[in-house]
Amino acid sequence: MVKSALLLTALSSLALACNGQSTAKHKHIGTEPMIIKKQTPEDIGNRYYAANAAIDKRIEELYAAMTPQQRAAQMIMVASSEMLGYPYATTVKTSVQAQNAANVLFLKGTRDQFIKQHDELVGYKIEGLVPLFACDCEPTLLHNKFPGQPKMDATANLKTEDAVRASVDTINHLMDEIGISINFAPIVDIAKNAAVINKRSFGNDPAIIMKQAGVFIDETQKDGKAATIKHFPGHGAVTGDTHKQSVFINGKMTELATFEKVMNQSKPVFVMVGHISVRNNPEGFNTENDRPATTSRKIVTELLREKMGFKGIITTDAMNMQASKNFPDADWEAAKAGVDLVLMPADPAKLNRLIAAEITKGSALGKQFEASVKRMIKLKLLQ
Repeated sequence: MVKSALLLTALSSLALACNGQSTAKHKHIGTEPMIIKKQTPEDIGNRYYAANAAIDKRIEELYAAMTPQQRAAQMIMVASSEMLGYPYATTVKTSVQAQNAANVLFLKGTRDQFIKQHDELVGYKIEGLVPLFACDCEPTLLHNKFPGQPKMDATANLKTEDAVRASVDTINHLMDEIGISINFAPIVDIAKNAAVINKRSFGNDPAIIMKQAGVFIDETQKDGKAATIKHFPGHGAVTGDTHKQSVFINGKMTELATFEKVMNQSKPVFVMVGHISVRNNPEGFNTENDRPATTSRKIVTELLREKMGFKGIITTDAMNMQASKNFPDADWEAAKAGVDLVLMPADPAKLNRLIAAEITKGSALGKQFEASVKRMIKLKLLQ
């Protein structure tokens, strides 16, 4: 038993020594992975937000060593799903190999498919940094995202803190098997929107949502995985589904207080901005020309980053959704609006070129992109 413990510690230390991050979370014996868990004295949220001069110095060194294209790649995440029309070989591997994207969402597929993909993709490093791997691992949808996995209780049915912890532990185990370090969950929208939120939410009581989402985030991040609250500025109190159409908040953004309290109390690493437009807001936070919030500087930078003081990573929702596609050049507009990570852009290579050009020019927008790239590098160093 003592020898096993020493071996585990040695393996964990070796993984952490590689630029501060683990390049693989499992080894395979036949088809079953052997989990090698990192030793994490503090959760990833605490470590991400803590001041660390050594990490800051390393970020500057890595940024300086990268080409503009490699820097731009840090802001782009492509998705893998044979089942949904995103073939691994042509839409993911090629983008990562060409250094147009440096992050991957395992969107829908089997555990074994994604293990194989992960193990190939970690070979494509930029200055020693492997891609970040994400999943949309909500309890309600997990069996749909990963066919073959047992159906879990819907988020709406997780009535106790222990139930939330047990659910997250199951999810974390699957993430470890595959090598995923980012969970685009939990939802903190209210459940009222039956078209798309409903049982994916903890309910309609903000106090319960804040408490249960906090447990979800804590259980995720103390295990070294980054959690995400979504869909800012609130998708629960509106009518319609942004997967299919443009959706509007008319007037006050009633769900902002929930987001703000969860951000401040639980420190999720990510906030995901939804493709929700805002009209007639009494504080003047209207999305310009009815554009979706993901492409709105008013929402992303002026509200979330500046007024609410969020210092973590801002990601878009998937840019293949109809509410985003209704707006021209949405991928580029989202980057300009202030997001750090563009999820599933229509043309990763084109977006990379546009971001890289501004970084090369050293423009004000290029400096904004520099800050975004460094936020992404920091998370990679801490994984």
